[in-house]
Amino acid sequence: MEPEKIRWAICEAMNQFHLWPEQPVIQDDRLTASFVLEDVQGKRRRLWYQIPAEHKPALTDQCDPFVIAALFTAMQHKTDLYVHGVVSPSLLRNLAEFQATWHTWLPQMYQSVEIRAEVEREAIPTGGEAAIMAFSGGLDSAFTAWRHRTGQAGRQRENIQAGLIIHGFDIPVKSQAAFEHALERARRMLDSLGMETIPLVTNLRSLGGEFANTHGAILASCLTLLQKRFSTGLIAASEPNQHIVYRWAAFYGSCALSDPFLASQAFTIVHDGANYTRFDKTLALADWPEALRYLRVCTGQNPERRAHNCCRCEKCIGNILAFRVLGMGLPPCFEKDVSNQQIIRMHFAQPDNIYYFDSIRAQSYYYREIIKLARQRHCRAAWVDALRLAICLNQLAAPIHKYKYRHDRSSRLK
Repeated sequence: MEPEKIRWAICEAMNQFHLWPEQPVIQDDRLTASFVLEDVQGKRRRLWYQIPAEHKPALTDQCDPFVIAALFTAMQHKTDLYVHGVVSPSLLRNLAEFQATWHTWLPQMYQSVEIRAEVEREAIPTGGEAAIMAFSGGLDSAFTAWRHRTGQAGRQRENIQAGLIIHGFDIPVKSQAAFEHALERARRMLDSLGMETIPLVTNLRSLGGEFANTHGAILASCLTLLQKRFSTGLIAASEPNQHIVYRWAAFYGSCALSDPFLASQAFTIVHDGANYTRFDKTLALADWPEALRYLRVCTGQNPERRAHNCCRCEKCIGNILAFRVLGMGLPPCFEKDVSNQQIIRMHFAQPDNIYYFDSIRAQSYYYREIIKLARQRHCRAAWVDALRLAICLNQLAAPIHKYKYRHDRSSRLK
């Protein structure tokens, strides 16, 4: 090669991220699949997934899950990605559309980048019609598991054989005891449906970025890792389509517009349940005793307590009120009921949340729906007035937090 071409090749290589897959390793009955992501300064980070060694036959030999995991980092740094391995060309085509969508939503944060691989080759489909889903034990994933396993999904029914519960997602990797408790709750729910529970541990969140944006891609990456056994991965919808104004879509991180593009010919990603409201999902679980006993919805400030329902955070209170307004009482998964004072003091979002104002709007909409349903059911209890007051207080606080956020940000920039 001519010296000038060599110089340009070196410059090009320096201005891109490099992804290096590593050989899977089995130790102490745990299989670790990993890759190294090298940035433009040469700094390397090792990202890994751990699953029980018995699932080794399901492990893909493609770099597809690694590319999905690294995508947001490359987009945020506006730097192309070169993969030293095999990637499915169908995935690369879909990721181009995925990037274009996110760039449209958040052009200041994410830029479409070029992804190239040493080898582009489609994975051979080996999963038949078997499907796997990301299962947190919360309302959304419980509804997806229930409706597919009980034949209530109609023509959309997927043959879901297993639920993947991910340690390092909402429960930090260091919180081993909390995850073990959450895993046991999830296993009891899935066992009752005849589904297998597969635990997976990963450090993908160490890549940083806004988790509100990246969590859908993290789920898809973990599901795609097992594409030799499964042909479809399901991600449960967290918000119904009718509630999503698509300029807020990035706030949800996972939605029907973007999730399907995290797929290849060999492994499809399905965003499931987006045409159902939280009330629909809550009512559907009335006939599933294990869900009412072991449902896990908590997003409290203490990660160690997220294996339990604290009954005090906004997510717990919202679910308690949904069961209450539907006339289902307090299910066993909540150890304590919520008082009117706790409803009034509820914070719909934390002020340091990048999507604080969108979260206030979204949650206010949801709680107005609870009030509307209470009115339709002729419920005039004091808790309904408490909820009205909570909505007003959160909306009144929003401009104050907005001013404080801008003031703090200006101070940091000086």
